[in-house]
Amino acid sequence: MLLYIELEDYLAQWFRHEQGGTDPVRLTRGSIESGLLEQFLQTPPPDYVPDFGGDGKLAIELPNFRNKDTRSYYYLPPKARDALVACIRNRFDISMWQSLHRFVSVFQRQDHLIYAFMEKHGIELTEKNWNAIAKRYQRKRDIYRRIDRRKKSSQK
Repeated sequence: MLLYIELEDYLAQWFRHEQGGTDPVRLTRGSIESGLLEQFLQTPPPDYVPDFGGDGKLAIELPNFRNKDTRSYYYLPPKARDALVACIRNRFDISMWQSLHRFVSVFQRQDHLIYAFMEKHGIELTEKNWNAIAKRYQRKRDIYRRIDRRKKSSQK
């Protein structure tokens, strides 16, 4: 059984690479994403129409769990699906931040860093992907700078 989720190109490529590079994605045993599926997969409602994928959707192979056979438990409710996508985005943000933030003071241009990050994590080296990652990184950096300024001003 397969589960299809919508992710931005760079995020789908990163996630596929992080989980071993297979298509459909086979989740790493014990991963947080696998845990979310084990917790929230359920039998489908009577009116459920299965999703057969399509453009822009990432296919994830549903693992069988000790207490849930995915021949019966293959429906992921909308809020649980949102939680799965949010989890993938959060893990991407952590990976991106850990890879990029410590080198910013050394490099005047972040384009080289972002391209190196993309290359390392199996993300296609396209301008569209680079721009999306650069914007995401800039937003995170701005958030951390505001937090840091607040801490410094409250210590005075």
